Amino acid sequence: MRNALACFLAAALLLYTSAVDAAVFRSPNVKHFTSKTFKKAVHGSDKLTVAAFVAPWCGYCKKLAPDYDKVADSLKGLVNIDLNKPLCGEMGIQGFPTLKVPLLLPPSHVSIFPGGKAPSRNYDGPREAKDIIAAATTSMPTFVKRAASSAEVEALREKAKSKPISLLFTSASKVTPLYKALSTDFYRQLDFFAARDSKVGQETMRAFGVDKVPALVVLHGDEVAKYDGPLKYEKIRAFLEPFAVAPSRSGGKVAHEEL
Repeated sequence: MRNALACFLAAALLLYTSAVDAAVFRSPNVKHFTSKTFKKAVHGSDKLTVAAFVAPWCGYCKKLAPDYDKVADSLKGLVNIDLNKPLCGEMGIQGFPTLKVPLLLPPSHVSIFPGGKAPSRNYDGPREAKDIIAAATTSMPTFVKRAASSAEVEALREKAKSKPISLLFTSASKVTPLYKALSTDFYRQLDFFAARDSKVGQETMRAFGVDKVPALVVLHGDEVAKYDGPLKYEKIRAFLEPFAVAPSRSGGKVAHEEL
């Protein structure tokens, strides 16, 4: 799964009425906020924020809209589109369309972003959906740690006695956007780990009831619960939720697959 973005997308449009914006962005997954609710959504979320600032009279913006709608659909539930003119001035927007990847970031999360620092920049790449998604997902924060050997995986059993652990067995060398997104949703209640099959071996995986990858299990106390459902964000999130000691802070729907 690519949401996260697990990411969280936001756009501010220089618009005066919702009727005008409807003609620019047609996806039902594009959300609309006032300046006040936009700031609350961004500052109150653990998700990455990507912003597209556009104007309805801008030809390039109209050209961007179909691809941005695709981004919204692809990252369904994590995309918010703001329609407040003053916000453009506050954000220093001088031309349209302007894409920022990301827009705002929770300061406490700086250490878990790629490179140990929170990126904040204008996006100058291709304005196609796949490229915007790639830029956003590459910038996503992660709370996932690596279990690099069979011994490290086995050691998680003891750790799970004090806090539930989500453990992903995978063949991938990088943490996927889906798993990053889930870790962002539940990092307060669960610890997240990923282990490569080539590093830990089949015998170790079988000890956790796993015979193929990708496979997700939750270690809680002395128990191991295996996820057997489809690789869908909503389904996996529902599986993890009962193991959380308290409700997660944020959630959304993500259409991407692949753990």
